[in-house]
Amino acid sequence: MLYRKQRTSLPVWLTGLLVVVAFALGFLGGRSSAPPATLSILLAPDEQHLRQASGALDIVELEYARGLAGSAESVAASRRAAQQAQSELGQVKVLPQVRPAEVRAAQDALTSVGRAVQSSQPQGTLAPLIQRARDRLAALAVTRSSNRAPTVVLATWPDSIPRPLRA
Repeated sequence: MLYRKQRTSLPVWLTGLLVVVAFALGFLGGRSSAPPATLSILLAPDEQHLRQASGALDIVELEYARGLAGSAESVAASRRAAQQAQSELGQVKVLPQVRPAEVRAAQDALTSVGRAVQSSQPQGTLAPLIQRARDRLAALAVTRSSNRAPTVVLATWPDSIPRPLRA
């Protein structure tokens, strides 16, 4: 009778090594074909939050004027909008790492607007505070009045910044 001893196809350690090597090669191939991360791509979510904060300041100005005319709902809306502006600036992730002093100045300006709204300051006091906050937010914007975005290419992707999904 012929008897053949059964063999495993590959040793377990060799299979594991092949999986690790294949994963490493796939990762390197994927990273080398990905377009470089530019500063404008990284700052796009932050710019959206800056636009939201600026829009909230518009609401503060409009509703606060109505609130001074006697509308309690408008007073509450202006307070919510001031809080929203501060919240939107608080959600900015990359700009504080790139321009910390300007972000702190914008936060201080929005805090001043929030305090003025909470303490029911006159419209003449609030208007310059809102304008100062708008100026600080505009100073943070990367794509100012032109549509040209900076073309700075980052050498590596910081681990603290979530990677954008690519289609």
